Amino acid sequence: MKFLSPYMLFWLLELPAIAALYLLKRTYENQTVPSVLLWQKLLREMEANRPWQKLRRNLLLLLQLLLAALLAFTLARPALTGQLGPSADHTIAVLDLSPSMAALVGTSGNQTALDSAKKQISDLLDHLAPSQRLTLISMGREARVLASSNDPSDLQRALDDAKQEYGKADYESALSLAAALSTQEPDSDVRIYSDGNWSLDPNLYPRFGSVPHLIQSEPRGKNAAIRHAAAIDAGGHTALVATIQNFSEEADTVDVQVQGADGNVLQAIAASLKPNEQATLSWDDLPTSDTYTVKLVTEDALSIDNQVIVLPERASTAKAWLVTEGNQGNVFLEKALGLGSRLTVERGTDPDAPPQDAALYVYDGVLPEAWPSGSVLLVNPPVGSPLLQVASAVEAGKLHVLTPDAAILQNVDLSNLHLQSANPLIGTPWLQPLVKSGGTPILLTGEQDGKRFAVLPFDLHQSDLPLLPAFPILVKHLQEFLLPTTGAGLGDIQVGEKVALLPPIRETGWHYIDPSGKSHEVTKDLLAQGFQPTEPGLYNFQSEDGNTHQELTATLPPNESLLTPKLVSLPSGGHGSEQNGSGTSDAGASSASHAGELEIWRWLAAAILLLLFLEWGVYKRGI
Repeated sequence: MKFLSPYMLFWLLELPAIAALYLLKRTYENQTVPSVLLWQKLLREMEANRPWQKLRRNLLLLLQLLLAALLAFTLARPALTGQLGPSADHTIAVLDLSPSMAALVGTSGNQTALDSAKKQISDLLDHLAPSQRLTLISMGREARVLASSNDPSDLQRALDDAKQEYGKADYESALSLAAALSTQEPDSDVRIYSDGNWSLDPNLYPRFGSVPHLIQSEPRGKNAAIRHAAAIDAGGHTALVATIQNFSEEADTVDVQVQGADGNVLQAIAASLKPNEQATLSWDDLPTSDTYTVKLVTEDALSIDNQVIVLPERASTAKAWLVTEGNQGNVFLEKALGLGSRLTVERGTDPDAPPQDAALYVYDGVLPEAWPSGSVLLVNPPVGSPLLQVASAVEAGKLHVLTPDAAILQNVDLSNLHLQSANPLIGTPWLQPLVKSGGTPILLTGEQDGKRFAVLPFDLHQSDLPLLPAFPILVKHLQEFLLPTTGAGLGDIQVGEKVALLPPIRETGWHYIDPSGKSHEVTKDLLAQGFQPTEPGLYNFQSEDGNTHQELTATLPPNESLLTPKLVSLPSGGHGSEQNGSGTSDAGASSASHAGELEIWRWLAAAILLLLFLEWGVYKRGI
């Protein structure tokens, strides 16, 4: 037990003061009476002439001393130390909703990490005192405050409404939000319910006002996942390639099935994987099917990463329209765009006269007066265009990859990239920087008005990027980002990403069926904002008459299959930061020793009230 306001114990000085009142002898006035024969007892007291009298056993005195002591202890706010209640007046609880929180934990096998986290927060709410406040923050696709109150019922409703998400979580924003609140109130208690696998640069961790506590659950068993799968229809037969990975520290053997669109098993093999090993499996002669499902027939901690639906690519070619500054051409870019059979590149001369049948519009050193109808790749956009604000070129600095897990940067090694300068973009919050040179973004992607954009704001001719092995891979990934709609269906994207719905889906009467089998109308808002899947699986878009359909598959973000809790050191200042003296706190280790405190002043106040009634009864009866 500890006292939250120990200075209030000075009220214990009441005890000797009360005892002193009983030691003082009462003074009497002299009165003439006929006889004192019957007052023998009182006369014995009157015989003493000292101001003090001997302290005698008195029940009323004992009750008053006990009452005074309880009052002093109550004012000092005693609290029991344990795992029961909040330990501060303001508790900031960050709840991770990312896909990895769907992993099974514990020994029962029927509780996920998210269920466990919500149960722990719910227990916290059961012991929330009226004077204490709790702020609940979601660490999901969007970081936001779900509730901030001292009313447990309001907080419990917000906690119940927090659902599992399957898109990439905005970990950085959630941590920054919690850090900002804790900085405003350094005595607050920050509890982060997460596995710590955030894939963030430790240099970007925000500084907390007090030491945060990372509360993690141990996953139940090992985990294997399908990292990637792709198929190509070569006319009558299909070749399929899948990459599987063992994410545990133990060797594992998994059964892999390939199923057709009708659910029948086409091929099945067993694969043995060493700890943390990744293996590539291939099938060369699968019968034609609209979709293929690659499935791990095994039970592990996370089941949602055991299945991937593949849309085979057909022999179809889209057009990329390229226009360059002064029509000088860009051989490197043209060749990289034309690699493979996905795109044919057509050169243009007037940036303001784009063809309507192109799927991708590439502007190198020039900008049009208005955006074309399709996706856009901008290279070295010029200064002075009203369409896109571009600042004067700045000198290149140290290269910094902001999102190494982004699909565009997979297998793209830019460590040897050298460039002379880059042009900063102004007022483009819809573009997300992926790579920076110094403080200037040099690779950005985004979406606006249903169209996808990618920007390389530097001159390729003043860099060695076209000479790097990573250049064709980067251009291929940019194609996949900008044109996810080629092939037999709408393509394959990650959950949470947006895809533009192009004709014929933009016609009236279209609807789509999600992986759970529910049907949804394709609304005007959906067409304007783009479609964003919320769970992995197959999305089937169908026309009003049912004769035309297009399909889209959604997969989990990479690295969400890694379930092993990660020890994280979060920087903190102020309250509690003296733990290691370095300005950082070992959040993972501190979670084990972190204990809640339950204030017990309510029970002491009830005892005080009971003693008051007892004292009144003793006084009335003259005991």
